[in-house]
Amino acid sequence: MSAASLTRASLGSETSPLLEKKTEQIKLKADENTPLSDNMQQLCDGYGLSTHATFKTPAGDTAEYLIDYQPLKLSTFRVFCLQRGSILKDPILLVEQIIITTIFLGCAAPVYFYFLHQLDNPSSHIQSRTLKDVSVRRWIDEQEGKMRAFAMIMTTLAAFLLSFYTSIAVGRWWLMRTGGIGGIKAATVDLELLLYQNVTKEPEILSAVRRYGRTSLFLIFLWRRGLLANHEEFRKELVSRGLLTDTEVDQLLKENWNHCLHETIWAWQSAIVTILYKEGKIKSDQLFQMLLEKCTDGRAAVQLVHTHLAVRIPMQYVHLLGLLVKMHNLVLAVIMGLLFGAAVREGDIIICVQLFGRTLILPFLFNAILLINAELSDPFNGSETDFPGPIYQDTLEKDCSKMIEATKNLPDWLQKRFPAEP
Repeated sequence: MSAASLTRASLGSETSPLLEKKTEQIKLKADENTPLSDNMQQLCDGYGLSTHATFKTPAGDTAEYLIDYQPLKLSTFRVFCLQRGSILKDPILLVEQIIITTIFLGCAAPVYFYFLHQLDNPSSHIQSRTLKDVSVRRWIDEQEGKMRAFAMIMTTLAAFLLSFYTSIAVGRWWLMRTGGIGGIKAATVDLELLLYQNVTKEPEILSAVRRYGRTSLFLIFLWRRGLLANHEEFRKELVSRGLLTDTEVDQLLKENWNHCLHETIWAWQSAIVTILYKEGKIKSDQLFQMLLEKCTDGRAAVQLVHTHLAVRIPMQYVHLLGLLVKMHNLVLAVIMGLLFGAAVREGDIIICVQLFGRTLILPFLFNAILLINAELSDPFNGSETDFPGPIYQDTLEKDCSKMIEATKNLPDWLQKRFPAEP
């Protein structure tokens, strides 16, 4: 018997409207518990009203960081309703668009008002017979093909160079994330894990290895945000997050060392391994060499990030590309403005929409790509869409601690054979 029949049988004495209302409520409740099909779920994921991105505020921090997003929502028409975390929030993009639109309208207005005027000067004594009857309208008709071809050449060249520039910028950004931040994390976790399982279980040693690895990562963000010179703020950031003690910060800020702190701090990690070896706790030369390699791997990962941040894409190329894009936008606004004024005077509404749309869309896209590449060149300076430094170093703390806990919670058959903790 169906759910509706059971409902009618149990509520037979009630009035019909109330019966129908309760039946509908039961149906809706049953629908909520019924899993959606794959197609319906994909539609809900693409067009649903849920947020397109995940932002997180770390404990003790006030800034929000983008940590994840839904690519499917950015692949549907929902993309027109999304703004947070996108390049659309950049005020430079709006200012550039206003400038382009102003130039466009400034070029369209003279053509509109002088559409039927003669191009030659009647007061001139020397007049060419071919120019006497040439009006602005006729001149626009004759030059339209050439102007459109020139604009297309500029667009093609700018698009080609922008695509090459973007591939370089994205490649550098991805390498900093995987080889840089990922390398620091891998070196720190591996170093602590190997020390715990093969050398020592001293909490002070293991905590120091973990804290110094996190500090190395976080120092990159402090460097790019200009906080190294402000010693009070610098100390507060490191001590409040449990990265270093006051004494360790004092050692870090000594004048004879204060250089590339995020990289040179790995000397402390190497010193830990060397001291353990000299104390006889590292029994094997091969293990000693492996632990030292982990330290050098961590330092190399930091150096990779430092190199990509300190040595940018050649300025001459970026300058020329920026100049080309701005020239393209300027030429496009002038040419499309001239043609727009003539199209408005002749009443070609479709042509007007095409010209104005091209002036809006192409400069907008080219400017947006330039701004995105500028953001990708330094993803450590604290922007909303940059790498979330506080979250990364908190995650590194959790990864290290959970790796140790996993070692403590071995299966029973393995626990019996694992060396007991002192």
